[in-house]
Amino acid sequence: MKLQNILHPREIEAKYYRFFFMANYSYFLGVLIHAFFIYLFSYLGNDFMVKYNIVSTFVFLLAFILNRKTWHQLALLLMIIEIPIHASLATHFVGWDSGFYVYLMALIPLICFYPDWSNFFKIFLSVLVTLFSLGLKYYSVESPPTMSVSDTVLNNLFYMNNFFFYVVLVFLSLYYALAANRAQEELQVSYEKIQKLARTDPLTGLSNRRDTLERVELEALHCERNKTEMAIILADIDNFKDFNDQYGHDCGDFVLVAVAGSIENMLRRDDHVGRWGGEEFIIVLPNTNKEKAAQVVEIIRQNLTTSGFSYKDEKHHIALTFGISMCSHSMNIDNTIKEADKAMLDGKKNGKNQVVFAEA
Repeated sequence: MKLQNILHPREIEAKYYRFFFMANYSYFLGVLIHAFFIYLFSYLGNDFMVKYNIVSTFVFLLAFILNRKTWHQLALLLMIIEIPIHASLATHFVGWDSGFYVYLMALIPLICFYPDWSNFFKIFLSVLVTLFSLGLKYYSVESPPTMSVSDTVLNNLFYMNNFFFYVVLVFLSLYYALAANRAQEELQVSYEKIQKLARTDPLTGLSNRRDTLERVELEALHCERNKTEMAIILADIDNFKDFNDQYGHDCGDFVLVAVAGSIENMLRRDDHVGRWGGEEFIIVLPNTNKEKAAQVVEIIRQNLTTSGFSYKDEKHHIALTFGISMCSHSMNIDNTIKEADKAMLDGKKNGKNQVVFAEA
């Protein structure tokens, strides 16, 4: 198995992402720090701690790999076992004043950030770590260190360990914040996608009925404020059932997508088209009078009728019937849509493939 495959992370579940991101760098820092401790204790002449730190380095490396392979809990449990043992042994050999106990405090953020454990269990483990640290202090008072080191070396060890601890603490805080920000960004993107799905017809990509009605209501307010007119058009594909019956529903879906794209491409920037339901579409032409609405819709009808489309190398023609109702600032939107629907149905009864205005 290649090293690249071992270290390559699996896909991380959303709830673990912040913990994974933070723990990943903490474990890697642990590898580097314990590798340095091998040299440190070799310099101090303690062969036992040299050997133990070789083991500790591999334990941190294993935790790093397990965390990347989504075994987050097992990796954390390794740390909960290894760090207290290391702090105890180092304190036993060189004393409390060497500062090796500070790494116990780094366990508490890791424990508290792990998402699967209950708050009670996190508090329980944090209290245990605190009590262990106090117990270690009591042990160091009762049992002097077994190694004799100078005050200068002891002070240097204290400053070194505190420096390493604060580096780890900075990484814990920084990468948790970065992971939290990224999670927030991903949440916002997901929210926007959900909002879009809630307002979009999944087949054609057009606005669905809900979104279109909201747009119509907004345009109606503009009409009322500016004392202008707005055209609302309902369009239905003629003989749509034949496409499904003769060529299958895939062909019917293809027709709906083709019609939606064609209508959308022929509208002005401020105009709007949505899928009303089934093979029906709704077109909204803001700030448009009756004559202009008739002109725009007739162009759409003619282009759709003459262009046609190819499906599985076979040429097909499409025709639509349009019903137009004009909405002024004093008219009710629901009534306007109903009038457009009635006009469209009249066009269906009178031969299809035509544009019909609602009766004034």
